[in-house]
This record gives sequence, structure tokens and C-alpha cells, in this order.
Amino acid sequence: MFLVDWFRGILASLAVWRKEAKILFLGLDNGGKTTLLRMLTDEKELDALLSDDSLTNVPFLILGNKIDILNAASENELRYFLGLADSTTGKGQVNLEGTNVRPLEVFMCSIVRKMGYGEGFQWLCQYIK
Repeated sequence: MFLVDWFRGILASLAVWRKEAKILFLGLDNGGKTTLLRMLTDEKELDALLSDDSLTNVPFLILGNKIDILNAASENELRYFLGLADSTTGKGQVNLEGTNVRPLEVFMCSIVRKMGYGEGFQWLCQYIK
């Protein structure tokens, strides 16, 4: 319940609570030694989502969780193993209006340290109209 309440608080603070949007969150557990094997499966699942015609204009926010764990994958490793090394659109204010480019970005985070999620949600909010 903590995560749901926390998420509602974030949305309210970003002034996007009660707005309608089609968004996709992909949270990855990138801690531990089996992570790289799991990422290969996640890449196939992500490819299927990126190829889905009903999600053509939907922003993709990918959260790489558990960066507080010593053996966690880095952001570059996560991008590489998901096949996104050259596919993300950039962090910060990125104007993609008038293009056929889908907003897609990776943000590393830790629920234990309470970091990274806010930046990802702020990035996503620029695409919610």
C-alpha cells in the first residue's frame, strides 16, 4: 500500500492527478546475478510492447530498480541488454511534438533509498496532456 500512496502523492505533486493518459511503466529488478539472464527475457517482452500498434504513441518509462544493491546492472548495461542503446529519446525537457518518435527513456531507481522514481515520473509528465 505504501507504493500506491507514494505514487498518488507523486502524481498529485506533479499536477497530473486525475488526468487521463495512456502510459506504460516497465519496472525491472536489476539486482543479483541472474539479472542478465532475466534481461534477455525482458528484451523480448519489451520488443513485443514496442511493436504493439495500440501503443504506438504511448510514452515508455523504464525503471531499473534496486540500484542500491552492489551487483546491480548499470544504466548502460540495462540499455544494452534491452536493445535500447540508441533508442531512448533523452532525459529532461524533450520536445517530440510533430515527430513520429515515441518518448522512451530509462531511469535507474531504488525504492529503499527513495530515489530515481521522481525524475522518471517528471520526465513522463511532459508527455501527459
